[in-house]
Amino acid sequence: MSAPPEPRQLSAEAQSFVESMGVNFERYTLPRIGGRLLGLLLVADRPLSLDDLASILSVSRASVSTNMRLILAIGLAELVTRPGDRRDYYQFTPNAWERVMLLDLEGIQAWRNLAERGLEAIESSEITAREHMDEMIAFCDMMLGTLQAALERWRALQRARVESEVK
Repeated sequence: MSAPPEPRQLSAEAQSFVESMGVNFERYTLPRIGGRLLGLLLVADRPLSLDDLASILSVSRASVSTNMRLILAIGLAELVTRPGDRRDYYQFTPNAWERVMLLDLEGIQAWRNLAERGLEAIESSEITAREHMDEMIAFCDMMLGTLQAALERWRALQRARVESEVK
């Protein structure tokens, strides 16, 4: 079996994009290296190993490994393997944006469930607490509806894009 191709160096423009992704994702509590990894996976033309990722980004393999676990957990990257090769490779997840929306829907549903539990836990005379729980439920219901509609619209756009590529 032939060895996988060596990772290519990034163009200045791609490097700038990768660095910008790092800074941007820091706003969402992902470490900068995590955002840089996502940026690199977005521009990569093939799955990359931990060694590839570390080499291209000039960071430690341990840092890549730690941050890749975070990225895998949020569904923006996936592990892929190659027959006869014991190394793990990573690529940007197909349908990543849909997965992100599904995770958001799950999270908001969990918030709503907590608010319902809160309502059950408080006395009917606790008007302020009840108002807070009712507002939380209303907010969650609005967000669930909005995200579900956005998800359906996204799926329709994806279907239309696939259909136009087939033609």
